[in-house]
Amino acid sequence: MSRELELLRLVLEHNPFQRGRLDGETPASLAEVRPLEKRELVEDQRRHPPFGTNLTFGLERYTHLHQTSGTTGTPLRVLDTPDDWAWWAECMATTYRAAGIGPGDRVALAFSFGPHVQFWDARDGLERVGAMAIALGGMSSVQRLQTLSQVGATALVCTPSYALRLYEVAVEENLEDALDSVEKLICAGEPGASLPAVRARIEDGLGLRVYDHAGLSETGPFAYPCAAGGGLHVNEAEFVCEVLDEDLQPAAPDARGELVLTPLGRRGWPVLRYRTGDVVVNATDVCPAGHEHRWLPGGIVGRTDDMVVIRGMNVYPSAIEQAVRDAPDTGEFRLTFYTEPGGMDEVKLEVELGHGGTARGLQEAMRQQLGLRVRVVPVGLGVLPRTEGKARRVTDLRGSARR
Repeated sequence: MSRELELLRLVLEHNPFQRGRLDGETPASLAEVRPLEKRELVEDQRRHPPFGTNLTFGLERYTHLHQTSGTTGTPLRVLDTPDDWAWWAECMATTYRAAGIGPGDRVALAFSFGPHVQFWDARDGLERVGAMAIALGGMSSVQRLQTLSQVGATALVCTPSYALRLYEVAVEENLEDALDSVEKLICAGEPGASLPAVRARIEDGLGLRVYDHAGLSETGPFAYPCAAGGGLHVNEAEFVCEVLDEDLQPAAPDARGELVLTPLGRRGWPVLRYRTGDVVVNATDVCPAGHEHRWLPGGIVGRTDDMVVIRGMNVYPSAIEQAVRDAPDTGEFRLTFYTEPGGMDEVKLEVELGHGGTARGLQEAMRQQLGLRVRVVPVGLGVLPRTEGKARRVTDLRGSARR
């Protein structure tokens, strides 16, 4: 029996939430299962607090509890059994192996450990590959830089935004040498590490090699870096992967679509055909090394919940970030979508500009790359807020009276 059918039969027999979605019928294949949205899981937990009914086993079998960040709505609690957590760690180990991390590496985890799963699976995945995990929670950026130097860290795990912030602090505090031992950066949490301009800025500034990876609390770590061609590979040994268009049909070759995943090794809290909200290109190319798993040359290129339509144009914040990072002497940025009194939707880009950058040049780059007029508001370097986690750079005020 295939792993897909085995999972289907298990959840149909034992999981109340999934049994309700399948109407008690056993589908012949996953393709017959309606794609699952996060809001359905959130609503299930609202109606059946605190954990909902998406539980294949009795509650006493579960040993790990985490929750989503709540960036796009109500936080979702996710639970794992010991077997499921071992699967999580092994999927994360796949990412580290693809980045060449192994015994002898000292890997710094530049975030504060909390309820979010990515902190804990990052640590346990390192144990799987025999690398040393160095937790940097509760430290300032200066203290983290000092620790990197003192322990001779060889790799760093954090968001791309925080990697850029660490470089800023290193320059401000004359601590550039603190990064000398670090050879690799493993990024997650944001699509930035697969954007060429973002990756180049980090690699040039920090003097290391950037590797992307992707995962969700709902699915597990599903994509590992492609060292040969850049971007990501979906771990198809552990995930059934689809790229669907707006009609939830297979996306056309080389067209953008939403990544839909079914984790095969996560049985205690399963998701079948889960709509990740991650936008990818349904690429037909094979990576330069000829890896068998699906290649996403641009990695995660956006989020369905981030895309906005401005004057008939689909706009992804990641595309604007690419233009900002590609421009000379730019720092942090912030986006605001708003509606003019006459009813026209507009985009305001606040961006830190040094002496080498100009608002007019950036505005022209936006027009050429996006086909859209963007109001560029320059601010001084260091004015806009920084974060060690996921950057929150977008505010949507369309239809609001605020300006």
